[in-house]
Amino acid sequence: MANLVIELPRVSIVIPAYNEQAFVGTTINSILETRFPCEVLVVDDGSTDRTSQILKEFEPRIRAIRHPVNLGKGAAMASGVRAAIGEIVVFCDAHLLGLKQYHLLSLVLPLVQGPVRAVLGVALAGPSALPRVVMPILTGQRAYFRHDLEPLLDGMESLGYGVETFLFHRFPQHQTAVVLLPGLIHLLKPQLSSPTVAMKGYLRESVEILGTVARLGGMMPGDGAKWKRQVKISLSQHFRRSEVKSQPDTQP
Repeated sequence: MANLVIELPRVSIVIPAYNEQAFVGTTINSILETRFPCEVLVVDDGSTDRTSQILKEFEPRIRAIRHPVNLGKGAAMASGVRAAIGEIVVFCDAHLLGLKQYHLLSLVLPLVQGPVRAVLGVALAGPSALPRVVMPILTGQRAYFRHDLEPLLDGMESLGYGVETFLFHRFPQHQTAVVLLPGLIHLLKPQLSSPTVAMKGYLRESVEILGTVARLGGMMPGDGAKWKRQVKISLSQHFRRSEVKSQPDTQP
């Protein structure tokens, strides 16, 4: 039986990481163990936990980039692209389980075979599977040609978690492929941190995504900022009410 040989262009895997000490090492190990031909860049976006120390343990097998302060996911992804040497850039979240070589191939091959310019990967295991299948626009596992991303980097930097929504609207749907990644587990915020930290993370994510939607919808900058503040206030009030309800009753 003849072996199938596929020639791939150079690939860079970019992992944005902010306070990801729990699983960033597991994710990096998974990628290195696949022996997939690529460079691995991890952008430590101003973490205050042990993320930076963990990354040092993997050097020089990976390239670590550090932001002195937290700038947001969009800025971390942009920094990774600017430092990448690959023709293809694959983005991966820092909290994945079960990442295999065929997952990375599934993200890269549609670009190689064409005429696709954007690939969105959907995990098919774990608690986040159904939401990602229904809304692949928000997945963190995705791939692009670097030359397609370079004109978008300045726009990506200020979007935070809204960067995936921004990218989704920058590539035509007929040139966007959605691939399934069976066996890959994308961990959720409550599995990575305390309920309070997880809720604050969801608040920030919601505000930044909605802010990007407002910008894409053509709102004037002033109107968008006002609308974004209103959403943030509403979500914060909901969070405070949830905290009060969760406190134990100490009355006799």
